[in-house]
Amino acid sequence: FSFHEPYASSASELVTELLQYLIEPADLMRGEAEALLAGIVLDTKHFTLRTGGRTFEAAAFLRRAGADTADVQRLFQNELSDMVSRYDIVRRAELYRGDIAVSVVPQEGVDRVAAAQAADELLTLKGVKASFVLYRNGDNVLMSARSLGEVNVQVVLEALGGGGNSTTAGGCVENGDPLDVRSRLVAAIDAYFEK
Repeated sequence: FSFHEPYASSASELVTELLQYLIEPADLMRGEAEALLAGIVLDTKHFTLRTGGRTFEAAAFLRRAGADTADVQRLFQNELSDMVSRYDIVRRAELYRGDIAVSVVPQEGVDRVAAAQAADELLTLKGVKASFVLYRNGDNVLMSARSLGEVNVQVVLEALGGGGNSTTAGGCVENGDPLDVRSRLVAAIDAYFEK
């Protein structure tokens, strides 16, 4: 069985679409409905990216199946220490070219999830089209990048050995120094815009 829909927001949306043809909303357990709705919420960044009419129809089906949006929101709550870490990353951000946020954390101790969330958070700043977070992990420098769609962060990070998709990308530079990787990132951003 193969189900390919390039315009779907997430795998959760695709599964929900199939379920609509196979079962009644009452046949779905509340926990299952909430897990699927959480997947849609996460992948669409709270219904702000890659959403269409079918995304909202899938969410409505899950609500009829008993998914509670407050419970789904609770699934995304963080610990205070995680929030402090995320905002420390955001605090270090600098704007490059006026609309690209770049944050470099030279010391170790940054959690991968916190870095990804900080990259997402930087996109909420007015005028920011893309964000890049660089942080040390042992001898390596990890990268987390996000975009609102105008800047293809996958192409930028491919120049540093990373990958992903146009709005979400990541990578790792082995035996790297965060400030050196930042210089290479800036060069990759410049090369991207010169095309």
